[in-house]
Amino acid sequence: MRVIERAAHFDADVRTFLGQEALGGRRTQKLRDTHALDELHREEVGSAFHAELVHRNDVGMRKGYRCLGFLYESANEIVVARKLVTYLFDDQFLLEPTGPSQSREHHAGHAAAGQLALKDVFAEDLGVHSVQVGSGHRSKCVVCLALALTAASACRNDPQPSIRTVTMHAPPSCAPGGPALDGGAYAAYFALGDFDPPSAPAIVHLVGAVGEGLPEIEVATRELVVNATEADREWLAVTSVPARGDVDGLLLPSLTSCALPQSLGPRTDSKLAPLPGQRALVVGGSGADAGLLPSTYVARLDTGEVSKVTTELRPARIHMSVTAFGGGALVAGGIDARPGNPVPDAPSYAEVYVPSLGGFDQHNDIRLSEPRARHGAVVLVTGETLLVGGTGVPDGTTVLDSMEIVDPVTRSVREQNVARLAVARRDATVLLLASGEVLVAGGFDGASSPVATIEWFLADVSATSKRARDLVVGSGARAFAALQAGGALAVIAPPAGAPAGFHNVWVIGADGSLDPATAIEGALTQPVLFGGAGGAPVLWTGDRWLRWQPWTGSFAALGALDEVPARVSDAATSPDPGLGMWFDEGASSLTTLRFDVRNEYSPLGRPLLLADTVDMAPDRLLGSSGAAFDASLGLVLVAGASAFITDRTYAAATIDVDAPTGEPALVVLRDAKGSELEVGGLGCSGALAAGGVSSLHVHRDGSSVHWSTSTGASGTCAASLGADARVSIGLRGVPGASRTVARNLRVVRR
Repeated sequence: MRVIERAAHFDADVRTFLGQEALGGRRTQKLRDTHALDELHREEVGSAFHAELVHRNDVGMRKGYRCLGFLYESANEIVVARKLVTYLFDDQFLLEPTGPSQSREHHAGHAAAGQLALKDVFAEDLGVHSVQVGSGHRSKCVVCLALALTAASACRNDPQPSIRTVTMHAPPSCAPGGPALDGGAYAAYFALGDFDPPSAPAIVHLVGAVGEGLPEIEVATRELVVNATEADREWLAVTSVPARGDVDGLLLPSLTSCALPQSLGPRTDSKLAPLPGQRALVVGGSGADAGLLPSTYVARLDTGEVSKVTTELRPARIHMSVTAFGGGALVAGGIDARPGNPVPDAPSYAEVYVPSLGGFDQHNDIRLSEPRARHGAVVLVTGETLLVGGTGVPDGTTVLDSMEIVDPVTRSVREQNVARLAVARRDATVLLLASGEVLVAGGFDGASSPVATIEWFLADVSATSKRARDLVVGSGARAFAALQAGGALAVIAPPAGAPAGFHNVWVIGADGSLDPATAIEGALTQPVLFGGAGGAPVLWTGDRWLRWQPWTGSFAALGALDEVPARVSDAATSPDPGLGMWFDEGASSLTTLRFDVRNEYSPLGRPLLLADTVDMAPDRLLGSSGAAFDASLGLVLVAGASAFITDRTYAAATIDVDAPTGEPALVVLRDAKGSELEVGGLGCSGALAAGGVSSLHVHRDGSSVHWSTSTGASGTCAASLGADARVSIGLRGVPGASRTVARNLRVVRR
């Protein structure tokens, strides 16, 4: 029998990130109900866990788990390998897994705990590293089975079980001035997927307990969130869980800048971009020595490892673009970084980073429609890359108004049926909006003056989607970020001598409106925007961290714990909505800031729009004929204004929302391409046709969407969303109505 912490105090720490007070595996109740002794091969065997006091405060107890391993000897399993050591290959008694000496004893036909098919080898630079060295028969496993990959695998009589390990990596470089994460820390594992976890106390594990089972991880788990505590410091990780294979996660200190251990060498003008598979690519730039070109590096965001590619760019470049491209990356245009431009046609072609090659495909370059450098780029909803503006030849300063699209499947390039910019520009910011539209903002014209014009384009970039608008330009240092509900956020550094009333923050509404938000006070010299988890991007002003408050239209202090100001460069990105990442030119290293772990599988945990607007975000600025929250009524929307649940997407779900004043809102289902279905709108009329509707129920399963109302009316929407499409869920003001009111929004995954 194992004594564990109930983790009542731990739940409060993660409530903000995970959206509910307590999370646990679906098997938690079974875990508690199982007898301490189980029968196996007609013998009584003891609990899978040895007695161990984990925490002295608020101690609870549970009995051994009658897991799949006690029923089917060949079941696949997932175990945790999380041993932290000081020196590579050192054997330190105090760092060995806890347990009685009997775990080393032999049993006829069965391996002792010390001889099971899992061994750990640890690397000094990352603190944790696990290596699986084989598989074996484990009919009487000391480590209880925690996750069967499939129900079928649990029922097969396969003598070679597949062992899956969960390894958490905590770089020691992430703990300057504070305690590093070690084997004495506690961690809770939250399994997320297309299911709603039950409201059960979190199960807390000792980080140093190598080989301990994780019963809280579901078969259907797609994301794993880990919250660990060491003294008063919190460490967070969010990592993908593949259908098969081991799981790695990178634990980073919450709200603290953390440099990954590998030095990338002195470099400037490099580009940093996130890639599929929890990777990031640092490419191009100039070295401190004019004759020394910086290497390309790939960072693993699930382990913290940073390594050089095996085959490099031909040649090294500056002023190019880097975007995700299929499963790899596209490095397009730019100019040769070497003095004298030995390869003058570098702006005319693109190279592809291929993960399976470990580097760039040097035999299949992509020829662009025209030479291009200092251009903007974005990945479209189709997966194609759009290249925007830039400078061309012959003098390298002519500013372009053209755009072209690169296809990752055919590796073809086209300018046909692609619109042109209204204002030619270089160094533009290009954003993919929640609607699927493309926003082009910022940049500089041929005279190196900041461009004020903002342009919108259809998802296929064949034409404009809205009338171009002008925005203040300030000093030319600007940052733009797409907002989850729709539209974008703009932060503009004021010019020298700007008046006190200069508007340095703007909300670009989903309808194309431009509204000034509450101005940032104090210094604002080099704005960089990160992420957007919770509908709230994080801003680096040049000397401090702030976070957007979507319902007040203002920035507030982030509460970062850095002892010295960060050094954020232009080579910056957000690999996930709660993670900022940049190249620190002073330290020559990649640096991260983990500020949130909410993701598309996060649970809500409670009804929305009852007392506050938590986990919702508007698609425009409040007070600008948009959305407002009234504690006595709920969410009040004018015609066309919307508010969406942040971060989460859903495969199948049921949605219920109340209309306390009888003025119901449309329920909006929006897929990743920006296609929408409005329940109660033109594509699904009838839901709001009857008067007196006080509640609306919607059930989406694949391409089928059914609705019913409190008046007894019901119907089915015409299919307009793909059966496999994941959707965001929002509410919208009914066209033509003076207002709509929504309250008590509930969403359940199915």
